Amino acid sequence: MKKQTALALAAVFSLSVAGTALAAPANPFVDVPAKHWAYDSINKLAQAGVISGFGDGTYKGDKTLTRYEIAVIVAKAMANSDKMDAQTKKELEALKAEFGAELNNLGVRVDNLEKNASKVKFTGEVRERYEYAEDVYGDSGANAELTRLRLYMTAQIADDVTFKGRIASESQWGNSNGSSNNTKLEQAYITGKAAGVDYSFGRQPIWLGQGLVADTSANNDGLVVTAGKDVKVTAGAFKKDDVNFYLGNVDAKLSDKLNLTASYLKDKNADFYKTTSAGLNYTGLKNFTVSGEYGKNDANSIDAKAWMGKIAYKGADKAKVNSFGVWVGYRSADAGFDPGTLTTLDFADTADPNCYTTYGIADNIKGLEYGVEYTVFKNGVLTVQYNDLETKDTKVDKKNMIAQLVYSF
Repeated sequence: MKKQTALALAAVFSLSVAGTALAAPANPFVDVPAKHWAYDSINKLAQAGVISGFGDGTYKGDKTLTRYEIAVIVAKAMANSDKMDAQTKKELEALKAEFGAELNNLGVRVDNLEKNASKVKFTGEVRERYEYAEDVYGDSGANAELTRLRLYMTAQIADDVTFKGRIASESQWGNSNGSSNNTKLEQAYITGKAAGVDYSFGRQPIWLGQGLVADTSANNDGLVVTAGKDVKVTAGAFKKDDVNFYLGNVDAKLSDKLNLTASYLKDKNADFYKTTSAGLNYTGLKNFTVSGEYGKNDANSIDAKAWMGKIAYKGADKAKVNSFGVWVGYRSADAGFDPGTLTTLDFADTADPNCYTTYGIADNIKGLEYGVEYTVFKNGVLTVQYNDLETKDTKVDKKNMIAQLVYSF
């Protein structure tokens, strides 16, 4: 194959890596004039590391390439395939088929099945967590040590349809095979766009407003649709714990710094939930984020109210070592506001009403929380949170502390 043909391929591949070029570099090859038809494509490919030329600083555009040399270019282009559009990916598939033997010799895996199957991307997260709380009955207290693994899956199954999934397993330290161990398919859903409307269908996370009404990430099976840009309107229905729910949410972006939300949640017969809320999120103060929400549950004459407020300074970025954040918050929720524990507000999420780890649910609780988070290594964030809480009706002490290390891969 002539080098001129390779230049044509370079022009195609440059479309997929153009986003990596921050600015046009100086001419990387002394024998490629600035007015050459492939000059821009060659520059972009050189800056992205797809081509490197020869040791004397030349590109040698009139030199005949070996199949091995072309395979090297194809292999480097494959590494940038996530930036390609559909047509460019189609061209790359043809090249992978043509130079499969050479790519295999380079250690790049190519087989016929991969060309027709959706590729699943796996990522994961491990949480090592210690919890301590005063005992429900005021005794000496109780603690728990837990390890949790979450495995995330993402796959493009069509041009405009993406699959997302999450498998999770959690057990107490030193007891991986005991009764406390549990492995669950917490998420399995598709997202896409149809007729200008975004949708998600299947087992998916549900988040309303600022999280006071619902921030449940697992085992919600249903359909949610969203339309709009600066004012996003969401509606949907889902089933959780054998209860059917209907939801509505409005998220209005009033400025780059201020968002207002309004939310609605109701179970089918309004036996447990008929909840409305209004909230805000403001980032107009340097390095600070202020958020808050007020809600009311009128189901079955419950008339339970709740509100929360939080101010946070900076925040730990898992990609940036030594980054940190601190926050303080307050919450108050009447008994009956969240009977199904659809919101955990960053606390443990067991459904046992007598367990010390239920102190964070938005039901019959009030008090302050304090937290600090710090990135100890890349993709590893340490968090310590203290919750100075008590029940609203009987004033039972429910102070508790959580310390955890979360690292992702």
